[in-house]
Amino acid sequence: MSLQGCKRRELWLLVILSCCFILLEGRLLYLQVWRSAALTRGAVEQRFQSVALSDGRGDIRDRHGLSLLDSRDSLSLLVFPTLYRGRESEIIGALSSLSGIEQITAPPYGSRPFWIGRGLSEREAELASSFPGLLAADRSVRYGPGLLAAHLIGYIKESEGTGAGGLERSLDKTLSPGRQKAIGAVVDGHLRLIPGLGYRERKAASTAKNVLLTLDRELQSAIEGIMERRIRSGAVVVLDPSSGEILALASRPGFHPSALAAYLNSSSEALLNHALCAYQPGSLFKTVVAAAALEEGLTGLFQTFHCPGGITVDGLYFPCSNLHRKEEISFVEAFAYSCNSVFIELALKLAPGKLTEYAHRFGLGESSGLPLWEQGGSIPLPDELTVPRARANTALGQGKVMVTPLQAAAAMAALANGGSRVYPRLLLALTDGQEQETARFRERRGERILRPETVNKLKYLMHEVIAQGTARASATTTLPAAAKTGTAESGRFVNGKEKLNYWIAGFYPLEGARAAVAVFADDLREGTVQQVFGEIISYLEAHP
Repeated sequence: MSLQGCKRRELWLLVILSCCFILLEGRLLYLQVWRSAALTRGAVEQRFQSVALSDGRGDIRDRHGLSLLDSRDSLSLLVFPTLYRGRESEIIGALSSLSGIEQITAPPYGSRPFWIGRGLSEREAELASSFPGLLAADRSVRYGPGLLAAHLIGYIKESEGTGAGGLERSLDKTLSPGRQKAIGAVVDGHLRLIPGLGYRERKAASTAKNVLLTLDRELQSAIEGIMERRIRSGAVVVLDPSSGEILALASRPGFHPSALAAYLNSSSEALLNHALCAYQPGSLFKTVVAAAALEEGLTGLFQTFHCPGGITVDGLYFPCSNLHRKEEISFVEAFAYSCNSVFIELALKLAPGKLTEYAHRFGLGESSGLPLWEQGGSIPLPDELTVPRARANTALGQGKVMVTPLQAAAAMAALANGGSRVYPRLLLALTDGQEQETARFRERRGERILRPETVNKLKYLMHEVIAQGTARASATTTLPAAAKTGTAESGRFVNGKEKLNYWIAGFYPLEGARAAVAVFADDLREGTVQQVFGEIISYLEAHP
């Protein structure tokens, strides 16, 4: 190899070494200057044993910005297993009255810190803090005792801090936190508390949003109170007829997300949202039959019908409750007393597809589109109603007719507002940590489904149900209201006895309605659904 070639190789080697040196110097400069603070924080984080004080998750609030969760702080005991080793028996002896204190002998997460108990007294907190590795601190409880609308809110999976049901699940990304607010201890390589640093609080860096619902907290609370006294299993929905905003929605049996395990291991229907489940509506569906018959010109309010106590269709006899107690009755009386014979007669005169068409005009048998698990229900197809027996059964709200309490309330809201379809709305807006609105959910305006004159006739019919018919127990207010009742066979049996679906739905007041209300129950504690409806509209009258 020539001398010139050797010098060329040495030059390239020098260039490569110089580049490596420059890169190394640049890397060191980057780590020591630009990344110094971050690396220091990272080192501290590795030695920071902590648990969350609060999950940083966004709040769920009513239309006025009032929390539905009733979140609160509770004085609890934070335990660091690596700091108290060797003193377990002494600690248990001193704090024997504290629930869960025995866990310190077998920490649930190994060497990681964990919480014990809630609601410590001042004496317990002072005594606990005298031991190394025990710290009394305020811990955030997401679901307080005053929580409302549990079936809408849902619940979170505590081990992961993620939504697992209801709005907590469907809005998880919106509600989810950034970094949690935490408290912990900075320890050295031997897991000893570093002198001078002690226990430290780490601030949250959350980007979570708060969710504003259309609910009214006071009304929701009143509804749930009424249901606790009256309904063992069922649902109540209250809508604003003009906007479709859900003002209250409750289901029973109820549950509390702070004790979720007890409900998951139970055979009860506590976690089921009955307001979004579909059931046979019974005579409630006669409102649809009446709307179709009036709109199609098949009857007038005071047209006379003959009911001898029942009607036979293709050899099958359909009895009437015969509450009207006479055979010649007007259409007003037929509706007020829920005469089966008259409504079957009208359904048979309608073209097969008309019952399906008018039911869908009201939104029955269709999912509302809420960000929640929801059954759509069902309405028989026109081809299924060519058989007279099927049409007769449908007219009575039985068989394949399945609607949810939310759909029933929306149908009544359409009559209350003068004949425009209502699309239920639950989400109102999002706000940030400074209570500033960052987004607003748009409402969907409904199309006209009935002529004004038909709506006025239906309102008159529904008022007569309360004035003289099957909902007289609901006549509790100064201003008149409107309603329709229904009772249906459910096909569900408990201890050999079939459950019945009890319904009442309507609006208040009759003119300029403020609220559409649907009440469903298949197991009552006390009284009737008519009395529940009466209590609700009495509350509305007292709280304009």
